[in-house]
Amino acid sequence: MPHTATVTAKTGPDRTNTAIVLDRVTDIAFHLNDKRLFIQVEQGVGDNIKEYDLSGVTAVTVAIVAGNWSVTIA
Repeated sequence: MPHTATVTAKTGPDRTNTAIVLDRVTDIAFHLNDKRLFIQVEQGVGDNIKEYDLSGVTAVTVAIVAGNWSVTIA
């Protein structure tokens, strides 16, 4: 099982992801002063970075399941 992230957060003007599951997560970066979250996922060719606004986020949960990380942001 690869590392995963489940995210409910704003992604842009009037755009919110609700409980979107991102598989094959390779990196998560919190930019706390800017209230931004960056999640890097593997793609078939290269990597893809998703950006989220942390302003409305009230909880971040991290768990390790069978040696893989599972992160929930809501």
